[in-house]
Amino acid sequence: MKKFLSRICVSLMIMSIVGLNIHMPLAQASMVGTAQLMAQQSSEQGRENIVAFLDRAEVQQQLQEHGVALQDARDRVAGLSDAEVQMLSGKIDQLPAGGSAVGVLVGAAVFIFVVLLITDIVGLTDVFPFVHPVR
Repeated sequence: MKKFLSRICVSLMIMSIVGLNIHMPLAQASMVGTAQLMAQQSSEQGRENIVAFLDRAEVQQQLQEHGVALQDARDRVAGLSDAEVQMLSGKIDQLPAGGSAVGVLVGAAVFIFVVLLITDIVGLTDVFPFVHPVR
C-alpha cells in the first residue's frame, strides 16, 4: 500500500511540474534598437503635443461648435496609430501660432505690393502711376 501511494504521489508531482512548464510562457530577452526606442519616444511626444493642442481654449471652442466632445477627441487621439500621430503632430507644428488664412493672405498681398513698388522705383516695371522711377 505504501508503494502504491508513493507511486500516485510521484505521478501527481510529475504531472504538476509538466503542467506548470506547459502553461508558463517563455521569456525572451533581446536588445532594443535605438531606432525602435526613438520611434516610441517620438510617438509618445506626438501624442502629448496633440493632447496639449486639444487643451487650448480656442480649440475646445471649435470642437464644441462642431459638436465634438473633448473626451471623444482625446479617445480618438489615444486610438491613433504611430504613423497617424507623427503626421498629425507634424501638421500641428507647421500651423501658424494664432494666425489664420486671412493673416497669411494679407501678408502675401503686402509682400507683393512692396516688391512691385520697389521694382517701380528702380524702373524695371510701370505698375503704379504715382511712382516716379529713378533713372
